Amino acid sequence: MSTRHILGSLACGAILLTGAASCSDEPPDKTQPSNSGNSDKAKSGTNTGTAPAELLKLGVEQGQAGNLDAAKATFEKVLDADANNKFAWFNLGFIAQSRNQNDEAISSYDKALAADASYKPALYNKAIALESTQPTTSVDIYRKVVSIDNKSSTAYLRLGMLLSQSGDTTEARNAFNAAILLDKRLASSVPEKYRPVPAASSSARAGR
Repeated sequence: MSTRHILGSLACGAILLTGAASCSDEPPDKTQPSNSGNSDKAKSGTNTGTAPAELLKLGVEQGQAGNLDAAKATFEKVLDADANNKFAWFNLGFIAQSRNQNDEAISSYDKALAADASYKPALYNKAIALESTQPTTSVDIYRKVVSIDNKSSTAYLRLGMLLSQSGDTTEARNAFNAAILLDKRLASSVPEKYRPVPAASSSARAGR
């Protein structure tokens, strides 16, 4: 099952993930195949004996349907079978974050990152969760995200916002420029003083 986006998208942020590739994240070398005959059990909610890969798929489907309590229980079953499953930990973090339970979300993201320190979706969402309480740590995490994937346009945007708030105008401008270069649609989200001056306007000013 491919990655599905729910509740909108923040780069690699607001998504539930299965074991398939997410953004530039690579899938695990091996995923357990779905157990034959288990599809009816999964649909009915009877998950005993179901492989983690199939449980991940079920949890995402439950999340897409808006049944986050059932999705949470399903991802916890994944962890019963595979305590270091980064996708399950990420999804539990996402569910907690969507409910404004930031401490619980960060704890789950940390467990996903303990399994894979470069797991970009968990890094990105953890940075969002820390923006208001630990902005310096959030900046460091966004820097790590863009070092892993220099095409993470919204990570550059959010990094720029935090740098601007801290008074680092030069680095903020660099981050905003990178965001706009990658996705021109983000220009409207950039504070006006950091937006590039259109070439025509520059020429007109120079001719005055």
